[in-house]
Amino acid sequence: MRVGSRRSSFVDATSAGTYFENHYAAMLDQWPDHEKREVEGRFGRTVALVAGPVGAPDLVLLHGRYTPSPSWAPLIQELATRYRVHAIDTMGEPGLSYNGGAPLCKRAHYPEWLGETLEGLGLGSVHLAGYSFGGWLAARFAIEQPQRLRSLTLLDPAQVFAPFSLRWMLQCVPPYLFPSESTVRRLFDWAGQGRGGHRGLVDLATSGMLSFRIRTPEAALISSKRLAELSVPTQQLIAEHTVVHDPQRALVGAARINSAVDSHLIRDSTHFLPYDQPAQVAGRLCALIDRTEAALAATRG
Repeated sequence: MRVGSRRSSFVDATSAGTYFENHYAAMLDQWPDHEKREVEGRFGRTVALVAGPVGAPDLVLLHGRYTPSPSWAPLIQELATRYRVHAIDTMGEPGLSYNGGAPLCKRAHYPEWLGETLEGLGLGSVHLAGYSFGGWLAARFAIEQPQRLRSLTLLDPAQVFAPFSLRWMLQCVPPYLFPSESTVRRLFDWAGQGRGGHRGLVDLATSGMLSFRIRTPEAALISSKRLAELSVPTQQLIAEHTVVHDPQRALVGAARINSAVDSHLIRDSTHFLPYDQPAQVAGRLCALIDRTEAALAATRG
């Protein structure tokens, strides 16, 4: 772990220890058998949690802000029975990866880092799924390095087919300017509409935001011109009650910008849609992967 540098870091060693022992490890206990793989690269050390049968199609998962790889717990059991899952702790976020090399200080560095990480993991073309901020990163990567992907699934992605909503940005001001247990927890509770089943996720995200300082760029809205370039089989799953953006704007935007993108509104879900509707999310994700694999197999013979 990295503490006290000009890069993204934990505020101190004590906070980092509490975070990993009380929250990261607790959520990771819900995972099936897995291994941790490390990749050393230009930006530092990246850690991926890997589960599932060797030889199965490779699925890479990118988490959201302050919600590192253990937060895939609601989906991981199902996904790891069908695919070789590589859940990557994003560089510059609280988690096991750390920016110990070149500073990750430009938005363009994110897809560079991800490409280098996939190379270091020995992965060829993969299926990629990204949630929230991870959806933005996944979309950027798909545009810039489409040859590395077989399919793309965006889970209520931030700053892709719809911008941040004004109410989301306003709600983010208090915890970002005055981070405290109450302001931070209030933000994440609001994002999840106060529903049950989010407690572990909210605890993880709250601890991360209080103990870790992100000094990497925020996601910027991807231009329509770039999104029109998406060429890999792509779907986006939009939460009906998301507060991060306008769900209808995300659906209409995708249809207008790139008609090849398959959009689905996931009913009765908040921005934490993997927790609210895990069966629907896993089902849609698996359906796209399996269709893509079948089509690839048909072209091979």
